[in-house]
Amino acid sequence: MMARTRQRGTVLVLCITLVTLLGLLGMSAIQVATQQQRMAANQLAAMRAFESAERLLRVGEARSASVALCQFCVPPPHVDRISAPGQADPFIQWHADGSGLYAIQNLGASTTAAHMPADLPVTLFRVTAIGLERQSRVVLESVYAWPDAASGLAPRRIAWRQVI
Repeated sequence: MMARTRQRGTVLVLCITLVTLLGLLGMSAIQVATQQQRMAANQLAAMRAFESAERLLRVGEARSASVALCQFCVPPPHVDRISAPGQADPFIQWHADGSGLYAIQNLGASTTAAHMPADLPVTLFRVTAIGLERQSRVVLESVYAWPDAASGLAPRRIAWRQVI
């Protein structure tokens, strides 16, 4: 007959402790993976908003020749809040296109435009584009020069900046 030894449950306590630690480690890994997925989704949304704003700059630049001279030519205010046409001040007309908005301002004539031949008469336009994607917002602004038709030169972007 075998002698019975008194069991104290040490192995059971050790196993429960190890399973608990492994469970906590697994939960931590899930939280890190979820956070990384959210960061990647936000980065993707920001890149798509930037691409949308750049596309809208091109659209606005292509349509800028038909815009009349503006009366109040400061950069558009409140670009951090505009999300639909008609929300801005009365001096700026916003156009919706795809996942964003753009506005064109005719800044007038100049003969001293940057990156253009000296004394070449050009008409300058400011195009402001807002790219919207999920909770991301990117605002780009360009200054575009349309040379006189007699010059034979093509219109071109002479300045660019990211506002937001």
